[in-house]
Amino acid sequence: MDGTFELLGPIELLQLLSQARQTGAFKVPGGEVYLERGQPVHAQYRGQVGKDGLFQILALKEGKFRFLAGERARQSSLQGTLDNYLLEAIRFMDARLDLSPFDQVQLADAQRTTHLTLSPDEFELLRHMSKPISLFDLAAASGLSSEVVHLNVSRLARLGLVRITTRTPHTVRLVVARLEGAPEARIDTQLLRAWRSHFGAFTQIEVRTEDRTLQMPVAAASSAGPQLLLSSDALFFYNLRVGQEVLVWPSL
Repeated sequence: MDGTFELLGPIELLQLLSQARQTGAFKVPGGEVYLERGQPVHAQYRGQVGKDGLFQILALKEGKFRFLAGERARQSSLQGTLDNYLLEAIRFMDARLDLSPFDQVQLADAQRTTHLTLSPDEFELLRHMSKPISLFDLAAASGLSSEVVHLNVSRLARLGLVRITTRTPHTVRLVVARLEGAPEARIDTQLLRAWRSHFGAFTQIEVRTEDRTLQMPVAAASSAGPQLLLSSDALFFYNLRVGQEVLVWPSL
């Protein structure tokens, strides 16, 4: 088997070889990764041996490769599973995917996670993914910021541990909270970006309470999560209270 990294990169190709429990040498110009029954046993790239060499190969974005089935390594420099090496490498790469807070995510392979060394954030997110859940709701359930959720879900998806289903932006339920010094309402940066990407530019939102629909100017706030942030003056002006749940959507 041979080819280029035009369609699939080293991470995806090594995953395929690992899932097929292949034994052989995955070769690139200047280096190679040896697999035994789908697990890495040795890697080297331009003088770097073991994990450092493997990570250099995983980071390649272009070039050629070939896989020589049955070829075995003459030395051993790797002891961990491929999934753990891939996850560690992905943490240092720019693995962020183009995701919307409305996209749904679900755990794809629970068995694989039992052999991984997960970070606390990764573990917390996976705990909520047994059923489909939007990234927006995942941030609320985990208590993590939308930026942290986006980054970690991107990493887990790149590894093939979670499935992502694209969803159309829609109305959201937010909880009113206080933020002093803001002349306009503030909502989460990623939420506002997703709405504007789908609906186009807008400067105001509509807020539905139990008996009223309000219109107010809006701006982005980093890590606002499932909150509608308003100053004390705005709370008084709109007759809203901290902790109140409201429905929010763009005013188009």
